[in-house]
Amino acid sequence: MATIVMAAPKSTKAEADEGFTPQLEEFLPVVEVAPPPSLLRAEQIKRETLDSFPRGGPDSIAGLGDWWLSNGKLCVAVSDVGHDAGIVAGGGTLIDVAHCDAANDQWTYANILTGLAKETAIPVAKVSAAVRDGNGEITTVGEADGIRQTVIYRLPEGADSLDIEVVIERLGKGKAVRMSGLFTLYSQRSLTPFSLSSYVPDATLGFAHPIIDRNKVSSLLAGMLPSDWNILVGANSYDSEVSYGVQLQSAELITKNGSRQPLPRFLAVFPNYSLHGWMSRPLWIQGERLSWLSMLQNQFMDIEPGEKLLSKFRLMVGARSDVAAITDQIYQGPLLRGYVNDNAVSVAIWDQDDRPVSQGRVAADGSFNIRLPKHAQWVKVQASSPWGQKITRELSLIDAKNDSGRWVFRKKGLLKLPSGSALSLHFFGIGDTANPEFGNDLLGFTQAGVSQPGSLRRNRIDLAGVASDPSQIDLPPGQYRVLASRGLEYDVKEYLLTIVAGKTSQLPIIPPRRIWRSDDWRSADLHVHSGASFDAILPFDERLRSFVAQGAEILVASEHNRVVDHRDRVGALGLTGQVQVIVGAELTGMARTAKAPFTVGHSNAFPLDARPEAFAGGIPGIENRSLREVIAGVKQMAPKALFQLNHPRAADPLDADLAFFDHLSVGRSYDPTQALDSTNNESLLGPDPVTGFRDIDFDVVEVVNGAEFAVYKQIRDDWFSLLSQGARRAATGNSDSHGLRSVVASPRNYVYLPGAGPLPLDEHLLTEAIRGGRSFISTGPFLAVTLRSDSEDIGLGGLFRGGRGELHVQIDAAPWVPIEKLTVWVNGKVYRQLKASAGDHKVIDLITDGDAYVVVEVEGAPGAVYRALMPGLAPLALSNPIYIDGDGDGQWRAPLPMN
Repeated sequence: MATIVMAAPKSTKAEADEGFTPQLEEFLPVVEVAPPPSLLRAEQIKRETLDSFPRGGPDSIAGLGDWWLSNGKLCVAVSDVGHDAGIVAGGGTLIDVAHCDAANDQWTYANILTGLAKETAIPVAKVSAAVRDGNGEITTVGEADGIRQTVIYRLPEGADSLDIEVVIERLGKGKAVRMSGLFTLYSQRSLTPFSLSSYVPDATLGFAHPIIDRNKVSSLLAGMLPSDWNILVGANSYDSEVSYGVQLQSAELITKNGSRQPLPRFLAVFPNYSLHGWMSRPLWIQGERLSWLSMLQNQFMDIEPGEKLLSKFRLMVGARSDVAAITDQIYQGPLLRGYVNDNAVSVAIWDQDDRPVSQGRVAADGSFNIRLPKHAQWVKVQASSPWGQKITRELSLIDAKNDSGRWVFRKKGLLKLPSGSALSLHFFGIGDTANPEFGNDLLGFTQAGVSQPGSLRRNRIDLAGVASDPSQIDLPPGQYRVLASRGLEYDVKEYLLTIVAGKTSQLPIIPPRRIWRSDDWRSADLHVHSGASFDAILPFDERLRSFVAQGAEILVASEHNRVVDHRDRVGALGLTGQVQVIVGAELTGMARTAKAPFTVGHSNAFPLDARPEAFAGGIPGIENRSLREVIAGVKQMAPKALFQLNHPRAADPLDADLAFFDHLSVGRSYDPTQALDSTNNESLLGPDPVTGFRDIDFDVVEVVNGAEFAVYKQIRDDWFSLLSQGARRAATGNSDSHGLRSVVASPRNYVYLPGAGPLPLDEHLLTEAIRGGRSFISTGPFLAVTLRSDSEDIGLGGLFRGGRGELHVQIDAAPWVPIEKLTVWVNGKVYRQLKASAGDHKVIDLITDGDAYVVVEVEGAPGAVYRALMPGLAPLALSNPIYIDGDGDGQWRAPLPMN
């Protein structure tokens, strides 16, 4: 309530001497207005208050039971105890950070790693919230191995940043704590790291990072730099932008007597994550940079009972997807101004010692205003355009204006795009004309001096034939070769294009012609990501556009560790009847726990029901469970769901956690030359005492994965090993595409669904056909495979009766897909190998001594056009088996029963 106070008249002594008389208005009441109510909130999300929490942004996953912190400017969420998030099992993880009014959350996960390893991380046992002393606070507490870890997330009233306080204290005996740190995940550059040191400027790397080999101490030492700021630039592919600045402000040892000693700290930046770390005790020889002696001493470090480690972080949030969104809040120096004639340009700045300072994007009117540090006396400024032109200037900061002037980039040309047709246009520069780079984030991120393009950077434009397609694109002047394609079933048209500066060009594009058609076979990619995954930045509308441009029909949305229902976007884009979206999830094991010491790998489950009010859309439990428990959880939640074991082998040994057959969750690689019940492989067969499910009880296995195509033959041999021992699991092939750089819907599955009618199809009919192996996998070739006798004609997934038949294989392909070889596999061994080409119809006499299975494989060497359209792949088709009841007893038995 406002209080009314009478104002006392005021007069100076001179006025009084002159007979000053107060005026009437000086006696009017003064109204003291009470301060506005506090906007601070710190509480658990409950159903009755759910709608009052402004959750939003591509990476927003908080739901019922999670913990909310807000001051009206920033909105922050911490996961509840049972909600796995990041690389540590359990909750208490910082999962969402956004501006409350912008729905711009792009934060993924940040885990505290006591012991600097996910195996030694302390699980959170309790979360609480309170508003006190002008702060909203969420506190997490966990205890393990003689250590208590307390993390306080503190948001002051009106602040633009979040404070994080980490306290690690020894309670009893346990493993030594030598190092600890904050692990921040941004897989596949979902955020782009810019490292900055405020106390050792020479340690500032910006976007130019070294390659750090985690297995070499020398490499680790070189990468563990005395930097405090890790600026994580968000993607500019969304309507609302964001960047985050994470600063390790201090790390201290608090001794028993209360004295405080600063601790050595560092920042290590890896391609997919960063570590802000600190050691547990001061160094014998103090220095800002760690050395071999530092690492030697670290082996003897620990904290004693009664001692504490106290680390303080600040997490700053910016409203643009550039470095300047954070550094403008950090630096106290002058502004650097300028104007560019193209607002797609990015501006990077270095200081007089050639150290990175900042990077900013140009505003809509072409202007830029970037704050500089106080020490800057001279700067080098480089403006970069999406078409590769760069302009560099050097400036002395001698006056308050610091105007870099007008930056004039050469004129571009325009290309008018075709409308009403779904297709992809691939652009290749001819002669001195460079290949265009659409989707270049212009951040200049490098490793060991080599540019690392983002997942949206490509030389392709996708069109879905709908109103929201782009109508024109910018291109630098020059000559181009243009390939118009529409995926595997269509031919490719080639055009020559000349772009003239300032002019609009148009190509007489003829839509690609369909080469192969069968209404009985439906194309499906069962493993597709968009920006809702923690390692992707592609808006789902653009994901749909790229999918339709590839001529594919059924898309299983498999976002990492969350269930998102994107189905409404099909109608919103005007694509009803052209594409069907099925709700799924990729169950991504990242923690190492007692029940899964080497994670549970990755698996897909679909169809699922999304629950938007729940944490991560209602994802089933994953961490601290064996794979059999994960399978049981899915089947309990969605009994008709298909469970697919994803990419069971990894091409990169460092990615072994994601590949289940590389470790079987127990540290032993699956050996296809040994029996399933051998000592090496027997963990697959152990039943869960409650549900009876086994690790081997997945429904299908992803034998061909676009991202792991290099290990296809190894996975094929694993699959043959399963089939030969009676574990009948259908094979699938999927793109695992996360962005636009990798082609979606190749590999894909062709599923036999005669008479299914137009899209959308019955999801149960689809999953049963896939489960039954009535499909083949393709990156280009098409198959029609039947095993015939006088009395029957059996297709893929079926049972053929008798030990002799004719195997009929029809091979087709578009002209740009080379085919060279047909291989017939019986019981995992080569039965016949023949030269082949598109249009061939091969008939092979097939004779078996007993029960068997036959698989057909077609391969080719990629030609120039294929490589241009399908980078990283090669022509391949792989059928699911036809099972042979060789002894005619009406049952199929494994040709190689377990020992």
